[in-house]
Amino acid sequence: MIQCGIDVGSVNTKLVLFDREARAVRCQMVEPTGLKPRETAERVFQSCLAEAGLTAAKLGGVVATGYARHAAGFARASVTEIRAAAAGIRHWHPRCRTVVDIGGQDSKVIALDEHGRVREFVMNDRCAAGTGNFLAVLARALGVPLERFGEMALESRRPVPISSLCVVMAESEILSLVAADTPVADIIAGLHEALARRVANLAARLEVRPEVVFTGGVAQNPGMVQALAQALG
Repeated sequence: MIQCGIDVGSVNTKLVLFDREARAVRCQMVEPTGLKPRETAERVFQSCLAEAGLTAAKLGGVVATGYARHAAGFARASVTEIRAAAAGIRHWHPRCRTVVDIGGQDSKVIALDEHGRVREFVMNDRCAAGTGNFLAVLARALGVPLERFGEMALESRRPVPISSLCVVMAESEILSLVAADTPVADIIAGLHEALARRVANLAARLEVRPEVVFTGGVAQNPGMVQALAQALG
């Protein structure tokens, strides 16, 4: 039985075709969501079906999640990102008790019980502070490709404290630091540490128990992985 899961996020749309009997991924695809999430979701769905040599009728189920999950009109069901994250973690990391998820639009900390079910969660979605968008905007301000941002953070020898988590104020602050000839890698490391502290403060509202799993698009950033590990202790 082939199951389809699609996550229509604010930045990227991700789709997986999973063979439950073989416990193997038949197809996986990631594409920028763009300004037309419905068209993106449909294109990714059809592309993955074609790659796997399947038709929609052959699928055992199609479930959508993500910020724009309702754009996936072909889905037979939809679930919240919280529930989807818990289900995925329960499958791949059954010993996990805390999930930290940082995406482009929001950040979440989810506490799981011994059975992998959601005990409680907290979210930050009121502004860009505490989200991947914080790093993306400031990467553009510094003229650094976002793909290099995390690597450059690891090159820093003396991270510069960033006092503001408001994107507008932080941008002004980093431009002043650049004007003062502060090494760019030190500024970038400071931004990562500021974001990590914000997420750690969010996590402090819950009981953070090991094992902790970091998910979301920002989890691909090695500088953020290190900064978050240090902030969470």
